[in-house]
Amino acid sequence: VKLNDTTNNTPYLLGRLFSVLEAVQAAANPSINATIRDRYFNAASATPANVFPLLLNLAQKHLAKLDKGHKNRYDKQITEICGKIEEEIPKRMNLQDQSTFQLGYYHETQKRYTKKEG
Repeated sequence: VKLNDTTNNTPYLLGRLFSVLEAVQAAANPSINATIRDRYFNAASATPANVFPLLLNLAQKHLAKLDKGHKNRYDKQITEICGKIEEEIPKRMNLQDQSTFQLGYYHETQKRYTKKEG
């Protein structure tokens, strides 16, 4: 299974967005010990409306630390994914939606690794 970059499924898009936000944090703070994945993954998949505003605000601080090229690339990815979310971020997600979130996260993360290998 590969990344579905045409879907408008909100849980899947939120998983993808979380992966990109984690990449932004890693690029801005390469030696960080605890990432947003360690601290927020479960909460982001279960109660995204409570977590994503915090993560998006944090991402702005991380983006400010990056050079212009990386900043623009990540900002474009964030904007593209957010632009596909056609409804508000859900307050809660059931287990099925959480599994869709997880797939989106891992598909987006795998896409990053594939680009590095290729």
